[in-house]
Amino acid sequence: MNHISTQSPLESIDDGGLRQRARSVMEAERLSQAAAAKEIGVSGGALNQWLQGKYKGDNEGFDRAIEQWLSARSRRQEAASRIPSSPPFFTGPTARDILVTLAIAHADGDIVTITGVPGVGKTESAKHYRDSNRSVWLATMAPHCSSVVPALQEIAEAVGIKDMSYTGARPLYRAILRKTAETGGLLIVDEAQHLNVKCFDEIRSIHDATGIGIAFLGNETVAGRMTGGGRAGEHAQVYSRVGGRRYIPRPTIGDVRAQIEAWGVLNPDCITYAEEVAAKPGALRLVNKVLRRAVMHAGGVERIELQHLQAAWANLGGGQ
Repeated sequence: MNHISTQSPLESIDDGGLRQRARSVMEAERLSQAAAAKEIGVSGGALNQWLQGKYKGDNEGFDRAIEQWLSARSRRQEAASRIPSSPPFFTGPTARDILVTLAIAHADGDIVTITGVPGVGKTESAKHYRDSNRSVWLATMAPHCSSVVPALQEIAEAVGIKDMSYTGARPLYRAILRKTAETGGLLIVDEAQHLNVKCFDEIRSIHDATGIGIAFLGNETVAGRMTGGGRAGEHAQVYSRVGGRRYIPRPTIGDVRAQIEAWGVLNPDCITYAEEVAAKPGALRLVNKVLRRAVMHAGGVERIELQHLQAAWANLGGGQ
């Protein structure tokens, strides 16, 4: 953290306008003094004093730090304004299949798996389903969740447990049961390839105890992770309980066209090119990146042409 010298108090060169600009930014961005101070590189107490005109340190230096902060934020906002927003959730054939599979798990209180290559819309579909329904929770796993306690902590946070002082698997498990029992809910576990067999079994036991549906989302290795690499004995316990399996090897042409339509791109050459990009690793996610950059190159979606998609693809390292 940078420190503003307090050895030689100097009067502020600001007449109040700089303070008002700083306050306006903090109010507009709902930025606390502590958060603003962290961005500026000063202490919260010093910023509070400066805002009141009572700072006893190097006011000229403080003013300069504020000016630099405001200028940096302005540049970031200007850059962000040039980046087009992705369209809202769109429903292509694959997304519809995912939503139906989630709805079945939810309605029947069943366990399902939805697996496939990255970038085909699994996570976005899961978020859309969660946001469109009550008692649906989305817990996203990470590499550190390969053991039971971290996995349960992610689930506890997803279902809305505020007290995270639980230190063991049993207290976390019991808290999750209390929160989800008799809800008729659905727990979606994304990035499930990071879990080990014991994690899958622990989550299966949540299903058994509460009757909620469980959906495991992840890459094609999820089935192997659920069985520990084999289907014999205890390792098959979770896998054999799965009531529905949906594997997505690639996005369909309908998915790509739905995405392009959501962007408002009508040029047939652009549509064909986007279909080719969707065949690359990353699929629809990669198409979205290419379209975003192409719109920037073109200066608007209504002006987009094939050359803009090609330039965007090259900018992303395509063809290398």
